[in-house]
Amino acid sequence: MTWYELWSFLHISAVVLWIGGAVAVQVFAALVKASGDPARSAAFGKDTGVLVRRVFMPASLVVLVSGILLVNEGNWDWGEWFIVLGLVGWAGVAVTAFGYLTRAPGSVGRRMATEGPSPALGAEMNRLILVARILILVLFAILFVMVVKPGT
Repeated sequence: MTWYELWSFLHISAVVLWIGGAVAVQVFAALVKASGDPARSAAFGKDTGVLVRRVFMPASLVVLVSGILLVNEGNWDWGEWFIVLGLVGWAGVAVTAFGYLTRAPGSVGRRMATEGPSPALGAEMNRLILVARILILVLFAILFVMVVKPGT
């Protein structure tokens, strides 16, 4: 096994974990929302925060580091637009997900458990779900560009 193959394996595994986990969270979010149970919403928000910090954040860092190592080991040019797009996309998703989505679901879940469901909290939860879904689409777009590498 070469270093390139190892970095590629780690890179792809972390991407699978990050995107697959994010899609699974969306499925659970839909189930929680459909239940209308404030206690379940609070637990979901808390659990999602833990999942983001302990699984998604480390996976995203493995994606970044292994991607950088792949560029160096694979003799790719840093000016390749798929690499630039990947780095810009990673930064945008990471800042939004880990800066905003890490704390917000837990806060909404706690408020829902103490205050009960309300139109304002429902709207906040819907906004969080929408932001998360947009980030998943961005991740899939980055994945597509990384696999196809148009123009190379």
